[in-house]
Amino acid sequence: MFGAPSLLRFRHRRFYILDGTHIFLVENALFKVHATQLSRTSIAFEEMFSVGSQLPLTVGMEGSSDDHPIIIPELSMNMFELFLSVAYNSWKPEGPTHDDVLDLLRFSNKFMSQKAHDVAINHLHERRFQHKPYELLALCLEFSISKFFVPAFRRLVEFRIRDIPGPVRRRLGFEVWNAFVDLKELLDEHNRIVACEEPPIVTHSPYCTDNTACFIDWRQLWWNSMARFLLDGRNPQKFHEAIERFQELGPEIGRVNPECWKMLLQTVKNATAFCLAFDLVEETAQQLSAALITEPAPMLTKAELDTLGLPSREEIL
Repeated sequence: MFGAPSLLRFRHRRFYILDGTHIFLVENALFKVHATQLSRTSIAFEEMFSVGSQLPLTVGMEGSSDDHPIIIPELSMNMFELFLSVAYNSWKPEGPTHDDVLDLLRFSNKFMSQKAHDVAINHLHERRFQHKPYELLALCLEFSISKFFVPAFRRLVEFRIRDIPGPVRRRLGFEVWNAFVDLKELLDEHNRIVACEEPPIVTHSPYCTDNTACFIDWRQLWWNSMARFLLDGRNPQKFHEAIERFQELGPEIGRVNPECWKMLLQTVKNATAFCLAFDLVEETAQQLSAALITEPAPMLTKAELDTLGLPSREEIL
């Protein structure tokens, strides 16, 4: 392949480095960079430069000049620029966009660059709350990322099924989507049970002078307030939100003894019933992560292994 015609080629503004050792052509852009920088950051480039590395570049050899560059047809200019930003730790002032991060992940898989992979994951993690959880889960599945699968699944459970777009459902796959729908059904049922069954008054306060009236009004108070907050058809509250509203009822507790109210409120705040729901979500997320995501082994170059004091691949073999 001959790449772009010479007349259409241009030198990249940031990564045509005058004292670089090799010249690459990606799309129409010429990059002049140091072989050592690329070899330290990508196994694919390390292997590329290890072949004939003892021979100096001469006129007419690939990579020796703008007219004889090393052509990489499978990369976009943006993807190669992002990799060089990682290799040289030199970024545009605005930093990478979300699409840039995805390009880095694709590059890291294709050219075996652990550093590019780690940079992309860190950027995603720092901005994880800027993305919908179902978008993060789809990325975890596409790129085998376990780091934020479980937290993203926890957030997903707070969404209504109808609010998740159809195309995203397909990206999540059969296993995740079915587990999510089944879990939502179980949690909704659990929510209705909690709403309908008030925490029992195990022992009334010694200061409670009418236990029967206290019990009756407590049961009524739970149904008229907490159950309504949890089961509101238009705006159902999450449990912690419902508790915040519930404890504001202090002056409106009827014949519930104030000391009994304090004890009951503490029981509600301990959220014993909803710990079961949290545990179920956590267990489901962990099981899905373990079953569906297998992270690749570290893609470390010889230079990176030497830095860490680890044996090279050849030494292990």
